[in-house]
Amino acid sequence: MTLAEGVADIAAGVALLASGTVTWARARRSGTGPLLVLAGAAWLAGDVWSALVYAHRGPLVHALLTYPSGRTRSPAIMAVIGLAYLDGLVPDVARSPWPTIALMAAVVATAAWRWAGARGVERRALTVPLACAAAVAGALILAAIGRLTGAGTDAVATWAYEGAIALTAAALAADLLSGRSARAAATGLVVDLAARKEPQALRAALASTVGDPALQVAYLVSEEWVDEAGQLMRLPAVDSESRVVTVVDDDGTPVAALVHDPAALRDEALARSVAAAVRLALANVRLQAEVAARVGDVAASRRRLVEAGDEQRRRLREQLRGGAEQRLGEVSSELAALAAGRQGEPAAALGPLLAELDGARADLARFAQGVHPRALTEHGLHAALGELADQAAVPVVLDVANRRFPGPQEAAAFFVCSEGLANVAKYADASGARIAVAPIGSRLVVRVADDGRGGADPAHGSGLRGLADRVEALGGTLSVASPLGAGTRLEAELPIGAEAWQ
Repeated sequence: MTLAEGVADIAAGVALLASGTVTWARARRSGTGPLLVLAGAAWLAGDVWSALVYAHRGPLVHALLTYPSGRTRSPAIMAVIGLAYLDGLVPDVARSPWPTIALMAAVVATAAWRWAGARGVERRALTVPLACAAAVAGALILAAIGRLTGAGTDAVATWAYEGAIALTAAALAADLLSGRSARAAATGLVVDLAARKEPQALRAALASTVGDPALQVAYLVSEEWVDEAGQLMRLPAVDSESRVVTVVDDDGTPVAALVHDPAALRDEALARSVAAAVRLALANVRLQAEVAARVGDVAASRRRLVEAGDEQRRRLREQLRGGAEQRLGEVSSELAALAAGRQGEPAAALGPLLAELDGARADLARFAQGVHPRALTEHGLHAALGELADQAAVPVVLDVANRRFPGPQEAAAFFVCSEGLANVAKYADASGARIAVAPIGSRLVVRVADDGRGGADPAHGSGLRGLADRVEALGGTLSVASPLGAGTRLEAELPIGAEAWQ
């Protein structure tokens, strides 16, 4: 080795040590600094002990493939890093051309894969380690090809490799200390939060960004700290050495607290970015909660309207039954008694009047039954649908669970069946129909099917549109299938609670 080559060799090792030391001191959150220091120490140790001449490859590849945090959870990346450490500690393998070419190709491919999977500022930050990996790998592959072909490229490859090492050390340190990595990490955090919807997304994204898997997020609710599950959480003491608390405020009011490793947020730029991301996430959560609350209020209002309508139907039926229908019955009885006491023309005149009165009374009873069947309130769907089937224009096969369900669901199911049979009578030209009602899981499934001509268009029927509104107000769904020549099938699914199993 000439003097120039020796100086270049030592300069490369010193560059690794110096860059790593400065980075370690000024960017404590990152593991890149310690890895560069380890690579530099191994490089210089290799000048003294030949068994360690290639040992720097492991920490160097580790730094390149985990920049800027120095940590990774990817099994593929960890596998490549492990191979680099193994290669560096087994000189015979490190000197072999083909293992070297394969390892360097894997390093460049992995760095390119990380770069391709990133976006925006984060991708630009990963451009530096990708370029460095390509430079280091290119020099080693050049040397390996020279040994395979006998082209005598060792001298050129050595100078290229030492230059690539020095440039890599300087580039990684400069990029890390410039704050680009912090901005990239913040960008990655925002992207991660946008892609993840679960309640633990904020904590998981923050933990990944700052490199602290044990990070916790506490929220201030009614002057108490709680975690993302709403459980009370005790913050560590102020003088704790293992965990520290960073309070996030919004216009001076504390809204959240991060419990983390002391080194995780020493970078001020990253700390500010994380605090901004937390405030943004909390504002988003509040907005989503407000929207959900409004949607819930609308749904509850629709349900109350349906229930109030059913209650009014029931009261109207009782009023008809106890008022007008009862009085018509009394008048009918009096006319019948009067007709029985008369003969001749008076009796003949009272007969048709009595028949019309009885017809009006029957019509009123049927109207009251259509408003809200008495059997539905007193005995449930099984009995009410039995009466409905008896009055249908076509034979109806019933398959109805003989149990009670929540009142609003029973009423909705009854009116679905009533409208379905009415449509069968009006339009289907069917010879029969079938009604099936059964609980399936947490939903009550109602089906009305006929063997008619099909071709029904639910968009043209106000009755079906009203049914759909009623069913959807209860959180259910209504669908119609009516292929031409294959009959019509009306199906409703209604959510039911535990009371449905009484």
